[in-house]
Amino acid sequence: MKTAHSLNNESPLYAPCRQLMRDAPFGWLKKGWQDFTRAPWHGLTYGLIFAAIGWLLVYFYSINESYLIVGLFISLLVVGPALAFGLYDISWQLEQNNQPTFSHERGKALHEMGHELMLALLLSLMFMFLLILISIALNIVSTATEQTAVSAAVPLSDTGFLVIAIVFGGLLFGASSFALPMILDQDADAMTAINTSFHAVWRNKAVLALWALLILALTAVGFATALIGFVLIVPVLGYATWHGYRETIISK
Repeated sequence: MKTAHSLNNESPLYAPCRQLMRDAPFGWLKKGWQDFTRAPWHGLTYGLIFAAIGWLLVYFYSINESYLIVGLFISLLVVGPALAFGLYDISWQLEQNNQPTFSHERGKALHEMGHELMLALLLSLMFMFLLILISIALNIVSTATEQTAVSAAVPLSDTGFLVIAIVFGGLLFGASSFALPMILDQDADAMTAINTSFHAVWRNKAVLALWALLILALTAVGFATALIGFVLIVPVLGYATWHGYRETIISK
């Protein structure tokens, strides 16, 4: 049975999604917290790993070792999806009323490694495209600043930068919101997962905008606590993302 629009009536472009209630993200966070309390040591382990990566980035930046920062960032592109997979798999195991195991999480991540890496590559290309466009925009504004009054150019610069950041930040958010959970749940390829994520976010713009704001707020809390807060925030957000996927995307 086909569950999505298709190419040549065979290859699905994206899976269908549900229309969400406006307060749905709060329910996802509640379920995420419940999953954390059911398997606290698993969640804390992943949270500590993410926090440790953050501390390493801060340390490398403080000693001005750019090559270490680049190396860690590239490693994170590979390791990050696998770590997120672990969190989603914990919620999946809890759904089955099983006691989560690290071996199951590791096995699932390894099984989907090809799709994970392709997703990481596609999102990285989008991210680099974003940086290039921002650099071009800043160069244009810088040139304009030399030709016009600074007082007039600065507000334009700030507004333009904000618009670019919001638009392309939204594109990255749309591409990644439900992509990894779909790969884990349906063994989907990276492009189908990205298309599905875009489609679901577009159909539920107001709800997913609220979800993005909640993520930003919790991320700010994490930074405000010298990254210590991420030990708790990361697993809860990971579990909540899984439940958001479950409520939004219609599985086969």
